[in-house]
Amino acid sequence: MFRFTDWPIRRKLGFLTGVGAAVALMFACAEFTIHDVRMIRANKVTQITALADILGSNATTSLEFKVPETAEEVLSSLRLQPSVAAAALFDDEGTLLASYPAVLSTEQLPQACPAAMDANFTDEGYLVIAKDIYRDGDKVGAVYLRSNLNEIGTQLASLSWIAFAVITVSLGVSMLITGRLQWLFTAPIHELAEAMKRISAGGDSSLRVKKHGSDEMGVLCDGFNAMLDRIEVAHDRLQRAHNVLEDRVAERTAALQGEINERKQAEAELASARDLAEAANRSKSEFLANMSHEIRTPMTAILGFSELILGNVRDSDNIDGLKTIQRNGEYLLEIINDILDISKIESGKLTTETIECSPCDLLEDVATLMRVRSSEKRIPLEVEYNGPIPQFIQTDPTRLRQILINLIGNAIKFTEVGKIRLLARLLYADSPTPKMQFDIVDTGIGMGEQQIVTAFQPFVQADTSTTRKFGGTGLGLAISRRLTEMLGGNVSIESMPGAGSVFSVTISIGSLRGVTMIDGPTEAKTLSIPSNKPNKQAGQDGQLQCTILLAEDGPDNQKLISFILRKAGADVTVADNGQIALDLALAARDEGRPFDVILMDMQMPVLDGYGSTGQLRRAGYTGPIIALTAHAMSSDRDKCLRAGCNDYSTKPINRARLIALIKSHLPSALPPAPGPARLQDAGQ
Repeated sequence: MFRFTDWPIRRKLGFLTGVGAAVALMFACAEFTIHDVRMIRANKVTQITALADILGSNATTSLEFKVPETAEEVLSSLRLQPSVAAAALFDDEGTLLASYPAVLSTEQLPQACPAAMDANFTDEGYLVIAKDIYRDGDKVGAVYLRSNLNEIGTQLASLSWIAFAVITVSLGVSMLITGRLQWLFTAPIHELAEAMKRISAGGDSSLRVKKHGSDEMGVLCDGFNAMLDRIEVAHDRLQRAHNVLEDRVAERTAALQGEINERKQAEAELASARDLAEAANRSKSEFLANMSHEIRTPMTAILGFSELILGNVRDSDNIDGLKTIQRNGEYLLEIINDILDISKIESGKLTTETIECSPCDLLEDVATLMRVRSSEKRIPLEVEYNGPIPQFIQTDPTRLRQILINLIGNAIKFTEVGKIRLLARLLYADSPTPKMQFDIVDTGIGMGEQQIVTAFQPFVQADTSTTRKFGGTGLGLAISRRLTEMLGGNVSIESMPGAGSVFSVTISIGSLRGVTMIDGPTEAKTLSIPSNKPNKQAGQDGQLQCTILLAEDGPDNQKLISFILRKAGADVTVADNGQIALDLALAARDEGRPFDVILMDMQMPVLDGYGSTGQLRRAGYTGPIIALTAHAMSSDRDKCLRAGCNDYSTKPINRARLIALIKSHLPSALPPAPGPARLQDAGQ
């Protein structure tokens, strides 16, 4: 049985039209039926009232002289009124003088002469009336009538059949007309669907859809045809590039006709280069992920061991050298992250979330982090609040933090003297869509009009001298602008050469209904609630009293991670691949001494981390498994969690955060929420 969503559009339109018409007709017929019922009941009341008046008029003499025989003769005329169930005449003293039919039980007639009353319907399904009879102003008696409602029931049945017939005929006519007319709407959709099928099946991008009008379907047809135009242009360019490549291969082959071995080698190199180029074009995301993995893996060892050695070195020259290694390694990671971010943004794979967060806490975190860099150049970094701001806002705090760090880092890089200010203000507080604005004001070298125009283009800086003097890839501003747009805002620049720059970031913050307004950081600290961030002290040495299985194939990373964990108090067992980790984990569980935590590298020989984790979960293993990987794409994160991992950490390893992450999954910690845990990136 097909679901409604799987029906063709034509059938859906017919069904919905039929349902709408049926409901409308039912309401209309119900209204007419109710009106007719009221009219029938009113006519029935009028009829029995008139009948009572006639009987009273005819029986006046009989009642005045109290002659039962003539009274019964008057009532006998009711035989012509089949709807009358009972009738009676009472004299002026209230005594029953005559009844119809002649013999009636006491349940059918009242015990005594009833008080005069208008016609009314009883709960037993009768219409009754009692009227006093007067002659020359004196009461001579009373008449009582009781009528059944069989005629009303018969008329209601007739009305019901008429309503049913009207609904049926009208619905049939409506469906017939709709079936004829709906093709005007469904025909363009049908043509569009057929065109897509033909293009998908045959790959003919020259096919175009005929436009039937300028409505929404016409706009859709125009968009579809425009998309095919772009595909065809791209295909032509690719074909020309392919032809150029083939021409080069042919030229190279012709030039090396006399040297067969060299010719074959050249052909192999060209074929390999062509295959690599085509593969790179089809799997850009996979290439970037692998590049991240290959660079982050050795960077884990470089940064990790340099940090460990730094704690044991006292010579100032050696300390400066190690700090230089760390600084350049972290700079390299920033470049990698920027390249990955701009790639994910361009491919539409970068997503944002909307959660409640404190703007004051976020600005304090950013300022604390960036003051480390600004203090190296002896440049003050100040945070200011222009007017009251909300205690909480709805946005993506991770992406907002990334935007502010990028822009403040840019300001620090291009400022030699003066100071940097971070200003926050609330915009459109009374609007249904309030916003917050963050201004980064510096006293740096500034920019000209042409430089402002190209500032947000990827891989573009003010000029080549700027790149040589200050460094950078030109990606930070491009990423910040794209992220700001994803948060419902924009970035603008005000700058003059030699007079500094002002970067203004505006974002949407959701509804402020019920949100407390605060006057700055002091009140914000008073009202702030406890944060769910990992405890910074959780990573101190000696905080882990647990057993850990480390599945890692890289010798350098084995040494580094196991050293960090053992120094923190953990008992570490190392497995060189996923198969060994699988065997060790199941054996330890079966012996009644399961590992408290498994750190699983996802890229390993023999059996990788995905396969090992999946087999552990299928074997009923319920202990926490934390993925360790140098891949930083969001798809890799989701892949790890789908494989059965509870959490996720990227390389290079951040010692404090890794230990805090492990500690959060120990039995002594609060149990995590059901399903995959927080997508906490311990490597950022």
